[in-house]
Amino acid sequence: MSSLITIVSQSQRYVVAFLLVALSLFFVQIAQAATVTEVKAENGISATTLTFTFSDGKPSYRYYSLKSPDRLVMDFKQSTKITGLPATLGNGLLVHKIRSTQSKDSQYQSMVVELAQPVVVTESLVNVGAGYKLVLTIKAMSGRTNSNAQSTVTVVALSPTAMTSNSSVNTAANINREMAPLITKSTPDAAPIVKPRVTPAKPQAGSRQIIIAIDAGHGGQDPGAIGQKGNREKDVTLSVARKLEARLRNDPMFKPVLTRSGDYFISVAGRSEVARKQSANMLVSIHADSAPNRSARGASVWVLSNRRANSELGKWLEQSEKQSELLGGAGDALDGADPYLSQTVLDLQFGNSQRVGYDVAVAVLSELRKVGSLHKKTPEHASLGVLRSPDIPSILVETGFISHASEEQLLISDVYQEKLAASIHAGLRNYFLAHPLQNAPN
Repeated sequence: MSSLITIVSQSQRYVVAFLLVALSLFFVQIAQAATVTEVKAENGISATTLTFTFSDGKPSYRYYSLKSPDRLVMDFKQSTKITGLPATLGNGLLVHKIRSTQSKDSQYQSMVVELAQPVVVTESLVNVGAGYKLVLTIKAMSGRTNSNAQSTVTVVALSPTAMTSNSSVNTAANINREMAPLITKSTPDAAPIVKPRVTPAKPQAGSRQIIIAIDAGHGGQDPGAIGQKGNREKDVTLSVARKLEARLRNDPMFKPVLTRSGDYFISVAGRSEVARKQSANMLVSIHADSAPNRSARGASVWVLSNRRANSELGKWLEQSEKQSELLGGAGDALDGADPYLSQTVLDLQFGNSQRVGYDVAVAVLSELRKVGSLHKKTPEHASLGVLRSPDIPSILVETGFISHASEEQLLISDVYQEKLAASIHAGLRNYFLAHPLQNAPN
């Protein structure tokens, strides 16, 4: 079998095609399943298009980026083993090599795309006749334009007639995903509601879901900020929280829990305790902003300040029971040990939580900017009470200014609330795709 490489030069009007020695990539069939039958790479300096052709049904897959070095990991849920890689695509281009690797999950087969630099990925899954094609458009974050070199490479070809170019094509999905490290990017024609694609595969028994504690700010006798039309922050936050909870519940990656599910008051400390008792991996607090300046508008995301983290750390260290609670099994081992050792361990844990919180905030902001204006373009640090748990990565999302007349109308709109919930969901999904809780392939 041969792989056809077409080199397209923008300065010339002709195409030079030639055959390379086969990269024969064989699949050992185990059982009938959606299977990758071909991979094509249209590779350039700052942009690459990977096209995966599938047979035997709709594919189930996932992907995420890793750093040091930069690479994109593709996991395909299929019952065939991939052999015959690596395939080297050349130096100086965005994608250097595509290779296979052993997935930690036996139900998945993995490919690793080695990259020259961090990227942003746009995904499109289309139904082609009896099969599917997955197209990943990979763009460099540096913003460099693609110059004069681009090549089309058939990396894998099991059957050259498996899919024909004149087959009927129906678009099934078209989603933008930003891979870590995340940056903001313009989307001139954003969809009315951002709905990140969830692949159909559900978690296996015993697999680890990401527990997200969703905190609707205020409640009960505490109305929060009140808009010019009399709308209350506590109602907006609960509505957005419920919409976010519904989205996360329908995503097998996540398990959502609400700190409050109705119009009642819960203390700031109580909100953190709910998250801790539910073993939450992340706390997302939903709020609406207010300011004397009625022209202030836009969303922002806040994270725990170092000053508040250090203050809370000191309180934990003074309470041996709290130390043990935070350290889990290590708490028993360190009981009665050198207090400086306990402080060092807690420092490491809290430092990691702060880093995660900040990175998630960046991811959420990059999605929020697609549906509305931003009041702050980067995460803000605050000593807010709900962010008091330095052991749980936390963010506080200010969805907009309820004190701004037109933004108040947006915040009470079901459509806009869905957009906000979808943006937070997408930001969480983007982060945890890039930083899975489980071990990733090397």
